[in-house]
Amino acid sequence: MDLTPIRIRGRRKRGRLSESKDVSLKNRDRPWKTARFNQASSQPLKNFLHHEILSVRFHAQKKTKRDPTLSKFEQLPTELVQVIFQCCNNISLPLSSYVFARDLSHRNTYLRFAIDTLSRDGVSEDGAADAAVVSRMLQCKWMTWDLFKDAIQEIHKIKSPPSRSSSPSDSDTDDSDNDEDEASSQNQQLTIPVPNFSHPHNQPRLPYLTLSSAVQLPQSLLHEPWTTPKLEFLKYLIWSGCSIDWTSSSRGETATAGLSTAISAHSYTAVALLCSPSINVVPDTTTIKIAVMDHNCNPSVVFYLLVAALRAHITSRASGEAAPDVNFRDPSLWHWVERVEKSGNRKGRWLKDALRFAGDGMRASSWDEEAFEEFRRVAGREEDGVVRVNVPVVELIDEEEGSAIATQ
Repeated sequence: MDLTPIRIRGRRKRGRLSESKDVSLKNRDRPWKTARFNQASSQPLKNFLHHEILSVRFHAQKKTKRDPTLSKFEQLPTELVQVIFQCCNNISLPLSSYVFARDLSHRNTYLRFAIDTLSRDGVSEDGAADAAVVSRMLQCKWMTWDLFKDAIQEIHKIKSPPSRSSSPSDSDTDDSDNDEDEASSQNQQLTIPVPNFSHPHNQPRLPYLTLSSAVQLPQSLLHEPWTTPKLEFLKYLIWSGCSIDWTSSSRGETATAGLSTAISAHSYTAVALLCSPSINVVPDTTTIKIAVMDHNCNPSVVFYLLVAALRAHITSRASGEAAPDVNFRDPSLWHWVERVEKSGNRKGRWLKDALRFAGDGMRASSWDEEAFEEFRRVAGREEDGVVRVNVPVVELIDEEEGSAIATQ
């Protein structure tokens, strides 16, 4: 009786018997694979190591090969691209190619560029070009509120005089010299204002920043979602003098659409910022009716809408321009007020006084802080549910022009 051949895995022989091949073909549709000779074992060790080294070199060259479609500039190492970006400080470099955007996508790189761009030392004589660079930087996605605050704090550390610390050489100096140095250092610290991010209305204009009225507010801050960091960022930029240009950009349309979402979200802070003189979104009668009738008449939201409408009407009349489409005596609006007042809701009485005062205030000759305070005493009281938001009342002017900043 013939024995059945068994293949033991892990053991190789240099050849198989011919009769074993014939036996293996009886019960299989395909023949067994013939054993391969281990040629590496028969080669000398020197030749084997040589082939292994060549294989490693080939795979290393294959992995580090660059995309042939890239330019020579894009094929530069990441470290060299970062050095070039630090030397040129041109925001167009990461925006010109996805390769550069990937190589420069590091927080330290962004922070260094923000410090150099916002610092007044790096400003050229062309103020319009500098403002355009700052506007483009604020428009970038990586420019967040946290990174902006870190950049301002680093600039403040650079501008502030170094604190005098004790050293071994201090014992050799005269005490009178130490007193004079400390006095001069304290005087320099008093002349440099400290950034106040939580209450920017209490902070004077920082002289070491390039923020001015020529800097455009980023479009990403003019629409929803109305988060707390976004509102704080927008408020700080407004108090720093930044504004928007309605004629040469679409920021005005974005802000107008953002006002509708802010009203529906009952975000009175966003409404107050969008209606401030820096952005100057002027609500019309339809917008006021939507806030009153469709969104339950939030006192804070409606108050800042009425302030913006009244300010626009007075300033347009003083300048001889066309008056905005605002009617404080709209019949449907007053019908809603009377109906709510009869039901015993306090909002009806409050809105009636506010509309009546706004209608009478349209005949004023000028709009200033005193006019706002008079309107706030009637319609902006806290007992009526109005939350005060610190936004500019009138258009901000640079300190060099000698005009004080009015606060709301």
